[in-house]
Order: sequence, then structure tokens, then C-alpha cells
Amino acid sequence: MSDLRVILIGQPNVGKSSLLNALVGSKVIISNYPGTTVEITQSTKIIDGKKLNIIDTPGIYSISDTSEEEKVAEKALFNEKNDVVILVVDATSLNKSLYLLLQIIEAQIPVVLALNFIEEANKKSIFINTHKLEAILNIPVISINPVTKKGIKKLIDEAIHLNGRKSDFEIHYDDHIEETIQELSLYLKDSQLPKRFIAIRILERDDDFYKYITEQNKLKLICNKIKDYHPNIKRDITITKFGTASYIARQVTHLKHLKKTSKAPGQKLDKYLLHKIWGPVITFVVFILLFGGLLLLGSYLQNILTAATDNLLTLVKINNNTIWEVSLSKGLIGLAAGISMALPYVLLFYIILGFIEDVGILTRFIIHFANLLNKINLPGKAFIPLMLGLGCTVPAISSTRVLSSKKEKLYTASFLSFVPCSSRIAIIMGVVGYYGSVSLAIYVFLTLLLAAVIWGLVAKKIFKPEVNYLIIELPPYRKPLLKNILVKSWLRMKDFIYIVIPLLIFGGMLYGLLDALDITKLFIDPLSAITTWLNLPEVTVIPLVFSFLQKDLTGGMLISTLGNNLSASLTSLQIYTFGVAATVGIPCINAFGMLIKEFGLKKAILLTLISVSFGIGLAGIIWRIISVL
Repeated sequence: MSDLRVILIGQPNVGKSSLLNALVGSKVIISNYPGTTVEITQSTKIIDGKKLNIIDTPGIYSISDTSEEEKVAEKALFNEKNDVVILVVDATSLNKSLYLLLQIIEAQIPVVLALNFIEEANKKSIFINTHKLEAILNIPVISINPVTKKGIKKLIDEAIHLNGRKSDFEIHYDDHIEETIQELSLYLKDSQLPKRFIAIRILERDDDFYKYITEQNKLKLICNKIKDYHPNIKRDITITKFGTASYIARQVTHLKHLKKTSKAPGQKLDKYLLHKIWGPVITFVVFILLFGGLLLLGSYLQNILTAATDNLLTLVKINNNTIWEVSLSKGLIGLAAGISMALPYVLLFYIILGFIEDVGILTRFIIHFANLLNKINLPGKAFIPLMLGLGCTVPAISSTRVLSSKKEKLYTASFLSFVPCSSRIAIIMGVVGYYGSVSLAIYVFLTLLLAAVIWGLVAKKIFKPEVNYLIIELPPYRKPLLKNILVKSWLRMKDFIYIVIPLLIFGGMLYGLLDALDITKLFIDPLSAITTWLNLPEVTVIPLVFSFLQKDLTGGMLISTLGNNLSASLTSLQIYTFGVAATVGIPCINAFGMLIKEFGLKKAILLTLISVSFGIGLAGIIWRIISVL
């Protein structure tokens, strides 16, 4: 059986994930690209006796080295031996994607063009002559619809039977650039990539291609010679490429004149969602409703899971006569509590996130939040890591790379201490909301917001960041695909199943073992000042410590130490205080490790200590204020 390496490339919001789901479903592996923190998705599928290794790269607008995502796409394309590239494009904006296609064609990599959203383009009176596009570029062009599976089989057949066939289309630059490309090609090493393509990348100042030059001194001489005609040769090459892409798009696109009709639903909705006043109000109300629904539905599921796990625990008869039986009993209690308290909220959160993402409404919300961030001197692009922080703080920290300066990156990363990730949302809703009340959970969210505002007022005096505004493309509204949302939700939360659940068992068993040996005091006493300040029972320091290792362990470990009936062990105010102390701050050891990678050990330790101390200090102060009142 022969292998075929297939690379999926495309801009954001062109339906790459839908295509991948149509090809292989949820049978994918998500991992970091070697040497980076950018995630890629890999899968295998056997078709017609060939084993397809499918690699889905991050969404990019062009192949360059200006962002981590573009660097990963560039390495996946040019540093690996690829059999075929499937470029997914949006039929409603063909000219934008053709620039990316021309870059791949210049590299002489076999490519198939997958034309998505063709029905949507037709509704907008945009009609693309795929046969003419094939003839111009000499590549297969397939219209697809991942939802209905239209064109998917034909797309795979073309990819399998392309047999290394490359396009003979060539962009012609002006005479001076062409002469420079030919001259530079004389001083390049042989490689799997064409010398013409390497020369163009070097002239575009892509550092990764300088290694192919045999005589470095020649590069400076050649570039100086062309300066008289092209002072900025990189810009001129880009303009030629964009011009060619636009010309091809015009040649194959036919616009039909439609009778004037009423505005499309999306346009009507944008009239309010993008409004200067109504937009922020609607955004705030929708988020309140989403989190309210998450709290209510999560509580309902938590009741069901709690009853189910309690029944299962009663069936498992453990006498607790030996140390190992006590340890096992605590491990099972921690496991049951973790599943019933964290799983409903983590799963529901990712389903909701996937829904508003696929519909196209999330980007509209981003605009209003970015405007709000500017008020506290956070750059508009900071919304990207802050939004990712609602899912997980680890990728949120790595995504601060989209910001322009180290000062901005560290300043933005410091605010992730107050963004409740899915695990912290589970603590607020599964512990505070379930064992306290819905109003207590809302108060914790408001406390996080208050803490962020206070931090912002203090931190901006220290960092003094400059405000940079966000430029973002609005995707069209689209009908969400339930299967796509569920698959994405599973991929985002499967680490909870594979990593957190075993840790819940281990953490509960470890605490049970320490408790049975009567040595927990050795760990509790040195940290008793924390629980005294928070007015919490001494043993609650155990779940607080475990929470730094992994936030999902917090609820399970709290049950392991205090028992199933938290309401009998803690007052409502203590539940609230615990919730604040457990959620404000750098959330876990994984996030701490990412801070080290991005900012160095010294800054990571300093930021973590400040944020954790800030959270514990704030929780204690609020407890004292409420107690007095």
C-alpha cells in the first residue's frame, strides 16, 4: 500500500475544518508543529488502496514568515515532501485566495483547487467558470459542499490520481525583475524546490530561503543593482502577484445583474450588530444569555451526572479497612465529582463556542470587545488571546505573538489571570453555582471583571502600552453544521477525558493515602496562613494546591477533602471566597510552562506570584468587606 501526503491549505473561514470532517470525521490527531506552539491536525484515510496522510494547516492569507501560523504553513509546504496540496477557497471571494494559489504554483507543488460555498456565491449572483479556470491554471478545480458531501469523492480522486502533475502557469514580472531572478538563480543550491521560486522568495526577503545561496556576497550586489528600478522589490513582486490573481478572477467570474430586492437577513442583522450603540448592548446581552444558559443547562446535567455517579459509588462496596481501600475510595470520589462537576460545563462551553464561531457572529462580537479593550490601553488584537483564554489559557498565552511588541505581549498575558478558561468556568458553575447559588456564581464572574479593571488601572501605569487598533475581516453568516460543531467540541475537550480524568483518580488516591497515613498536616500547616486569610477550613488548601497543577482537579479534590455535601461544610460566603481564590490568577502548571517559554523563567515566576497573590488577597479583602457589611 502506497502513502500519499496531502496538505490542506486555505484562508480562515473558507471551510477547511468542514472539509476535513467530511473526509475523516473526528478521527484526527491534534499536535503542535515541531518547534512551535501552533496546532496542526493530522489524520489518515485509506482510499483505493492508497493511505492518505492528511495534514490540516492553520488558516493563512498568504505564505510568508510574518506570523507563527504562516511560518508553520510555509514549513509544512516547502520543507516536507508533499504529494499534493488541496487549496480550499471561498467562491464568494475568489481573488483573495488566488494569490495564495499562485504562491503554491510557483513552488511547483501539485495542487487541486477546492471551490467551497459555490451555492452561496450563486445566491449573490456570482458565477465561476471552473472549466476556464482549469484551462488558465492547468490544475483540477472541483466545486465542493462538505455539508452535502457534493464533490468530495471527485476531489479525493483528483488528488490521488494527480500523479505529481504540476501546473505550467507562470507569472511574468517586468524585465528587470525577471533578469534579477535569472541572475540570482545562478548562485543557488539544488533542492526539491525550483530555483526560480527560491529566487523570488529571497527577493521577497524571506529569511528561511537565504540558506540556498551559495555566495552570500552576490545577493547584496544583485539587490543593489535592481534598486534603481525597484527601490522596494518585495512590494513590486507582491503587486504583480495580486494583479495577476485579480485578472484571473475577473476572467472566470461572471456577475449577473439581479433585480433590486430587500436586504439579505445578514445585512439586516449587521445593521444592529455593528451599530455604534446597539452593537455593544446586543453583544453584552447575548453573552449574558449564553452564560446564563450554560449555567442553567450545566446545572441540570450536573444533577443527572451527580445522581448517576452517586448510584455507581454505592454499587462499588469498599470497606475502607486498609490504607489502600481508603486511597481507592477517595480516588473514586474525586473521579465521580470531577465528571459530574466539570464535564457538563466544559462540553457545553465548547459547543456554544463552536456554534457562534460557525454562524459567523463571534467576529462581530470581537469588534465591540476590541473597542472596549482600547479603553484600558489593551491593543485591539489582544482580543484574540483573551477570547482563546475562554477555552484554555495555554494557547491564549502563545497567541500573544500576534501582538507587535514584548511589552504588549506581557501586558496582555497578565490579563489572562482574570479570563475564566473552560476549567475555571466549571469551578464557578459546578462548585459555586451548584453548591452555593446562581447569584453567587454571577458574583464570582463580576468579581473577575472588577479584578481585571483594577489590574488594568494599575498595570497600564507600569507597562504604558500604546493602543493599536484591530483590523479584522467579517465572515458571512452561515448555517452551522451540527456534526462540525460536535467534532470541534470533542477535539477541543478530549484532553479532559484523556488527561484530567486519570489525574482526578491519582489526585484523590494521593490525598486518601496521605490522609490515611495522617500526614496531611505536614502539607497543610505551612500554607495555613492562606486559609486563615480566606476564612476557609485548613484542608481546602489541598484543592487550591491541586488547582494550580490542573484546574479541572479543583472540584474533585474539594469533594475528596470535605465530602459530597459541601453546603454543610462551607457557608455561602466561604463557597464564594473559595471560588474567587481558585479562579483569579495564572490557572495551572501548563500555563506557567507556556509563560516560561514565551517570556522567560524570571518574568513567568514574577507574573504568576503577582497574579495568585492578587487573587488570594482580593478574595480575603472582599470576604472582610462583606462580613462587616
